Amino acid sequence: MSDNNENTTTDAAAADVQDGILDLRPPKSGIVYQLLRLGLTFDHKDADGETWCDYSRGVTATFTSRDAQEATIADMDTKDAETITATKLAQVTTIKTWRSDGAED
Repeated sequence: MSDNNENTTTDAAAADVQDGILDLRPPKSGIVYQLLRLGLTFDHKDADGETWCDYSRGVTATFTSRDAQEATIADMDTKDAETITATKLAQVTTIKTWRSDGAED
């Protein structure tokens, strides 16, 4: 039985070690970096791709693969969603959801 929480791995011979440091951080230009920057964490991976979440703010992000150029960001409570590119996601500083901000506006 496979574990859906497996990390992405590569060939051991290709591991990038420079000055004794193994850097596991994702590339700044990618979806994963942007989701981490915005406070989301890995939730699960399935046949459709990966899902990342921030349960306290009620937000999910789904994307097909680690090299995807876009993700769908959704409000867990209202189910409203937007598809956004990695480039536009880099411009986002806050994700407002019903859980995070309710009807304040």
